[in-house]
Amino acid sequence: MEISLFFLTSVYCMDRFLPQMRPYTGKFLHLQHRYPGTDQYDIGVNDCFFILTGMFLVTFIRAVSMNYLLRPLAEAVGIHKHRATQRFMEQGWYLIYYSISFSAGLYILYYHSDYYNNLDNLYIAWPHDHMSALFKSYYLLEMSCWLQQIFILNIEARRKDHYQMFSHHIITCLLLGGSYYYYFTKIGHVILSIMDVVDIFLSSAKILRYCGFQTMCDVLFGLFVVVWIVLRHGLYNYLFWHAATRAKSLMASGKCLSIEGINHQKRCWTDNVITVFLSLLGGLQIITIIWMYLIVKVIVKVVTGSNAEDVRSDDEDD
Repeated sequence: MEISLFFLTSVYCMDRFLPQMRPYTGKFLHLQHRYPGTDQYDIGVNDCFFILTGMFLVTFIRAVSMNYLLRPLAEAVGIHKHRATQRFMEQGWYLIYYSISFSAGLYILYYHSDYYNNLDNLYIAWPHDHMSALFKSYYLLEMSCWLQQIFILNIEARRKDHYQMFSHHIITCLLLGGSYYYYFTKIGHVILSIMDVVDIFLSSAKILRYCGFQTMCDVLFGLFVVVWIVLRHGLYNYLFWHAATRAKSLMASGKCLSIEGINHQKRCWTDNVITVFLSLLGGLQIITIIWMYLIVKVIVKVVTGSNAEDVRSDDEDD
C-alpha cells in the first residue's frame, strides 16, 4: 500500500506543481490519443501508462478497503481467526470490485452501446477505433485490475485451483490486450459484464458463510449456480458461436485497412487472428467446465445433507 500511495502521490504532485513535467506525468493521469476537436479516443502505446497507474490505484484501494473497512467489519460480525478473517477480507474486496465493475459495464452496455439488443453490431463497421472517454477508461481500468489480480494471486495463500485460476487470469489478460489492440472491444465489454455478475453471487455466498449465516449462504449459492450455468455456459457459448459463425462476414468490409486515427495505424484481421481469439475464448470455457465439475461436487454435498462450501478454495476451518 505504501508503494502505491507514494507512486500515486508523486505523479500527481509533479503533474500539479511542476508544469515542465506534465508531458511525462500527464500520460499516467489522463487518457491519451484523443481525436482533435472531439470527445472520442483512439488507442496507442501511451495507454500503457494509464494502465500502470490503474494497477497502483487498485492496489491502494484494495489495501485501504481490506484494512480499514473489511477487517473491522470481520471483527464486528465475530470473525477472529486469522485465516477466516483474511478470506473474509479477500471476498469482501472481490464483492466491492465486481459490483463496481459490473455496474459500470451494465451502465455502458444499456445506455451507451448499439449492441445491447443486436449482437451483430459487435462486429459491424469494424474497426471500432472511436471510443468515448467513459468506455476507454472502463476498458483500460479493467486491464489494470486483471493484471493486478495476477500479482495478488501469487502473494495470497494458494488455493486448490491455483493453476486453473492463474491460467484463467493469463488468458483473460491476453484477450483484453488483444481485443484492445485489434479493436474488438465491444465483444470484450459484453464478456466482461457477464463474467463479473457471476462472481458477485459467489463472493456474497462466501461472506455469508464466514459470518455464520449458513442457510442464507446455501440459498445464495443456489442462485450462483443458476446464474453461472445461464451466463458462463449458456450466453458465453452463444457469444462464442456467434463470433465463430458471424464475425468474419460482418467485418468483411474492413478486413485490412489503414485506420485514419491519430497514429495512422494499420489493423488487419485474418483467419489466423480470429482463430487465436476463438482458441483463447475456448480455453476460458474449458477452465469454466473444470470449475463446473467442482461446483457439482458442492451441489452433491448439499443434496446429501452437507452445506455449501466452495471446493475451489483451501479449507478455512482452522
